[in-house]
Amino acid sequence: MPARERPRMRLGHDKRLPLTLGVILVVGFLSVNLYSFTVSSNAVREMLVQNTLPLTSNNIYSEIQASLLRPIYVSSLMAHDTFLIDWMAQGERDTDQVIRYLQAIQQKYEVFSAFVVSALTLRYYHHDGVLKTLSEDSKKDQWFFTMVPHPNAYRVDIDTNEADDNQLTIFINHKIIDTDGRFIGVTGVGLDVANMSQLIADYKARYDRDIYFVDRRGIIQSHADERLIGTADIHERAGISAIADQILSGEQGSLVYSGDRGPVFLRYRFIPELDWYLLVEQGERAAVARLRTAFYHNLAAGAVVTLIVLLISTYTVRRFHERLARMATIDRLSGLYNREAFEALFARASASARRYGQPLSLILFDIDLFKHINDQHGHLAGDRVIEQVAQLVQRGRRANDLLARWGGDEFVLLLADCDLAAAHRLADGLRQAVSDAIVVPECNRPLTLSLGIAAYHQNDTLDELLGRADEQLYRAKAAGRNRVASGA
Repeated sequence: MPARERPRMRLGHDKRLPLTLGVILVVGFLSVNLYSFTVSSNAVREMLVQNTLPLTSNNIYSEIQASLLRPIYVSSLMAHDTFLIDWMAQGERDTDQVIRYLQAIQQKYEVFSAFVVSALTLRYYHHDGVLKTLSEDSKKDQWFFTMVPHPNAYRVDIDTNEADDNQLTIFINHKIIDTDGRFIGVTGVGLDVANMSQLIADYKARYDRDIYFVDRRGIIQSHADERLIGTADIHERAGISAIADQILSGEQGSLVYSGDRGPVFLRYRFIPELDWYLLVEQGERAAVARLRTAFYHNLAAGAVVTLIVLLISTYTVRRFHERLARMATIDRLSGLYNREAFEALFARASASARRYGQPLSLILFDIDLFKHINDQHGHLAGDRVIEQVAQLVQRGRRANDLLARWGGDEFVLLLADCDLAAAHRLADGLRQAVSDAIVVPECNRPLTLSLGIAAYHQNDTLDELLGRADEQLYRAKAAGRNRVASGA
């Protein structure tokens, strides 16, 4: 029987095992899901109040700390920056200097705006320039004058941004205190409310619950529906108005109120960093509906997945091992990287060199008269020479250099943060080390290398760099071997 038919025979003999596994998986899956659905349906109210909503609230709070609270850190960093404090203390002489500083902050931290207002001159410095001079008579400027008596070091305000067509913006305002403890101004950053609303919309889509923020007065400060921001009061909204005072007088907790479509479970949590309350809501009817839908979906998906897994598991494992073999990165003889691995590593190394402006050099070298060694002493002797050269160069390279066997007796060595002159010295040292340590089998003469070096140019491909190194290697061979040739 042809060999290609043997797998079909094996699969035929193994049918009972997949069928047995399939029955076990289906029965077990049905039993677990039926039990889970029954228990979850009976306990949905307790689960929402004690588990699901608090967990959602905690997850959102953690994400807020990682994303929304980052601008608070930036504003604090600016307020304590000695450059900014010294610049203001010295009379704010160089306006361009502080504008460049604000531009750097805005670009580095990718905030909507960066600003500083001086209590000495009342000038409003923005990353786009000097915006205006504040006035105590202007209602628009009262935010600044109320910062002086504010008990905290920073405050979160929602206001229109005069520097950007009065677009609604969340400002994180932070007091600047000089070394003598005097209030000398306010600095901070602005966040686009539309981006905040999108963040809340993403939360809602991810967790399928109503999520929003209110301030201590009960005014909605961030919501997926931008029309509610700054105008809607939970004291005046149907259902939740019955528990609004209870929410705003606590730190965190779980409550229930009657909504249009039945009971609504609510989890609230005060966020001191923002001076806002985080509210997460879930309707009971929707929760049960999702649970039932999820149960049916799980049954269907489980049946399909079980069948697919049983049919393709053997095939997948075989293909996975074949792919691993193809992705092997180490040359078996030399123990060095192979060509495929080196190409991938070169892409990362060249990108790093471009990003940090560091020099990069490549050495292409081979063993002199290697064909003669194979012809005179056999391929095993040639293999041994390759192993010895690889081990010696591997030991002599720097920790961040990349060494690979390029093919036959050719090797490449990529030198990070190394210009042409330094690469030439290193290459000559390797040449000398090989000559001192390795001898040609059954001969008295030392083994020698010829090495060609090329410097990496901006946006060079590997082929272009190797081409120039190969030209230098050819020069070294033509000049008598056992030498180093280099060129830009």
